Amino acid sequence: MKMNFTRALVLFFVAYIIVTILAVATTVTYGMVFKMPEASPGQSALQAPVFVATVPYHVLIMLIVWPVFAWIYFKKPEQKNPLLQSEETWYLAFLWLISAMVVDFVGFVLIKSPYSLTPHEFYVIYQPWISLIYIAIFLSPLIRLWFSRSLAK
Repeated sequence: MKMNFTRALVLFFVAYIIVTILAVATTVTYGMVFKMPEASPGQSALQAPVFVATVPYHVLIMLIVWPVFAWIYFKKPEQKNPLLQSEETWYLAFLWLISAMVVDFVGFVLIKSPYSLTPHEFYVIYQPWISLIYIAIFLSPLIRLWFSRSLAK
């Protein structure tokens, strides 16, 4: 098994940027269409009515975009040995999960911005959504493997 870490990380960052843009666009568009208020002063962005209304769609976005990027990753010359391909799929799943956790922690907890959250907000108040997002990211390479094997039959 030879995982291409550079390819995996480049695709991770491209997918991460795309899902972030799509999630923000979904929330902003929903807010404009339904004229929903933003978070009140002193209120966490996680409690804003527009965010609460759209966060389930963020998970759906993850379940669509991440498997596509897993498919792009594996679009290189196919691994002929199914066992080695399964092994590489698991490595990619763990790499993307850990990368997402690190990038989220740095981008949403450590770096202070209008979208910053405390660790408690991000890891406790944002439940079950952050866990579902991480599960979606982790399962994406496995979903791609399942689809490719199903189509091969």
